[in-house]
Amino acid sequence: MIEEKIEQPSSHSATEPSPLLAFNETRAPIDILSPAKRAALVACLNGDGVLHKRNGVWSPSYVGTLETRISGVTVADLSRDGMLIVTVTGRSTSARLTARGAWFARTAATESRTNRSRRVRGS
Repeated sequence: MIEEKIEQPSSHSATEPSPLLAFNETRAPIDILSPAKRAALVACLNGDGVLHKRNGVWSPSYVGTLETRISGVTVADLSRDGMLIVTVTGRSTSARLTARGAWFARTAATESRTNRSRRVRGS
């Protein structure tokens, strides 16, 4: 007999990556990423781990304005690097962070936040 496992929703599900690194989590080697790839990963992280393709442009939001525009080449590169999984369903296309991509995104977001606070204190 096949049993279905039904998970109760939690405040942070497995599909929604944590926005920053945990205190004891090892940092990902984000130095290997271009600034465009780092920005795309952080935008995806801020969009609950998903990017949506609308009007030929990738964005962390399925609705609203296209404030954050991410190149298709960048999404393709991150997919080849094993950081995003691209899914096409009918006319809808999305990209979701993998575990590796979420780790790199959390590292980039943490570094970005740290650098911003240093600039503010240094002013």
